[in-house]
Amino acid sequence: MTCMKYWKKLFFRRTKFFLVFVSLFFSFEFVFTSVAHENSESTANDITGGDFTLNSPDGPLSLQDLRGSVVLLFFGYTSCPNVCPISLATISNVLAEMSPAELEKTRTLFISLDPERDNLELLKKYTNYFHPNIVGLTDEISVLKKVAARYGIKYERSLKPESTLGYVISHSSDIIIVDPGGIVRKTFPHDTDTAPLLKELKLLLRVTTL
Repeated sequence: MTCMKYWKKLFFRRTKFFLVFVSLFFSFEFVFTSVAHENSESTANDITGGDFTLNSPDGPLSLQDLRGSVVLLFFGYTSCPNVCPISLATISNVLAEMSPAELEKTRTLFISLDPERDNLELLKKYTNYFHPNIVGLTDEISVLKKVAARYGIKYERSLKPESTLGYVISHSSDIIIVDPGGIVRKTFPHDTDTAPLLKELKLLLRVTTL
């Protein structure tokens, strides 16, 4: 391992621990207001999947546009106090472990379920904080509901007048892997370790290049 790679790996690990600490600190407000995320995970067999087109900071983007690449999908929102930043930190660590050639064949999409607050400019800043290869997507609520349902994602908006945010969104927290042909291959819980996620991606990438 080169010195640069070692320090980069160490940086992302420490970043993850920092995000966990910050998330826990700010999540106390949500604990006291009884906010919980949906923890029931889907399996690949439960997911219909299929193509979709959503808005990105660079214009409309469809899953069809990414054929030939392995795609990571994660649904959430930028005001999420814990699950989303921890999940994106894990994904960031995975991407940091990949070679340039592997990164070129891997796409990561963060789909916001909160279009009211998560405009495209905010989404770009949020995803870039974790990794420049993560692209933020969103759209009208009616469109998001259809996409979320096809990918086994349940979510619900709850008003919280006592919270500074006004409302929160409880949501499923699967990390979903889509193969180069657009088929959902596997799902991982949001708190998965880096290693199994990285192993699955590398396996799919090797199969793609055969």
